Amino acid sequence: MQSVSLPLTSGELSKILAAPILGDRGIKIERLSSLSEARSGSLSYFSNQRLKEQLAELEAGVVVLAESKPEVLNSSVTFVLVKEPKKIFADIAKQFVPVPQWSGISSEAIIHPSAQIGEGVTIGPRTIIGENVIIGSGTRIFPSVYIGPHTIIGKNCEIHPFVTLLCQVELGDRVRIFSGTVIGSEGFGFLEGDSGYTEMPQLGWVKIENDVRIGAKCTIDRSTLGKTVIGQGSKIDDQVHIGHNCTIGKNCILCAQVGLAGSSVLEDGVILGGQVGVAGHLTIHKNVICGGQTGVTRDLEENKKYFLTPAMPLTEALRGIMLTKKIPGVLKRLSRLEEQQNG
Repeated sequence: MQSVSLPLTSGELSKILAAPILGDRGIKIERLSSLSEARSGSLSYFSNQRLKEQLAELEAGVVVLAESKPEVLNSSVTFVLVKEPKKIFADIAKQFVPVPQWSGISSEAIIHPSAQIGEGVTIGPRTIIGENVIIGSGTRIFPSVYIGPHTIIGKNCEIHPFVTLLCQVELGDRVRIFSGTVIGSEGFGFLEGDSGYTEMPQLGWVKIENDVRIGAKCTIDRSTLGKTVIGQGSKIDDQVHIGHNCTIGKNCILCAQVGLAGSSVLEDGVILGGQVGVAGHLTIHKNVICGGQTGVTRDLEENKKYFLTPAMPLTEALRGIMLTKKIPGVLKRLSRLEEQQNG
């Protein structure tokens, strides 16, 4: 998308997007807003029918609207008509994400002489770069990051403050990691014996492929042997734990507080809702969706939706919930029948 700078007029935005406009081409756009907070000078988008009332109540502003939804038009608002309003709005919003004002390599960073730093890399103050680290060109490392020995970072990555890449971590290109996340810590592996528990050395790696996004305060453990793997394009929310030797496929979504025990396997396209727990050494096959707080205790078949603990196919789970709600009424009827029988 062509660069967008504010302020601009609705007509100028229409020209940038090569999209038709309905309304006043001279409306001045000064800010980006949600539909609920839109006012004069705001640019927002409409893609959810549940917000139709909010759209009807708007008295001013510019709205990016799907070209297939003329029935929701509000005559007091100017519309720019596109195929995918949410995506277009997101592409515009990306251009206004705050970025740090510093650039280059800070004199306050500590960098081991054996580290290899690519062209155009930014390293913030108080960051520590360990021995034999490789950092690809265009990568931005914020202040107070720790990057341990033998870590490889690809091109155009973004690593936020207080991230720890402990050791033996491999990042692909365009990986984004947010504050407080720890990657490459020891997996939780112990051997039980007569004298108690003996710690198993964790000698493996963590491999994170291209275009992965990892939220704040996540933990991803390095493997006992081999690699813990996060597949290309996968997106991980805040406060997710991924145990040692797990394998996550391409384009998976893990929402907040998901926990994967060691050696779990998620095939491509799996979506896990918030607080889903997965027991160790299980496989969740392709394109499975698990609702929030689902407990996975067995392998799950591909292309299905699951819910509850232990995980059940969604239709069975919803049927069970409905039957559970009827239990109090059934108990009351049984009580009355017993009273009649005994009376």
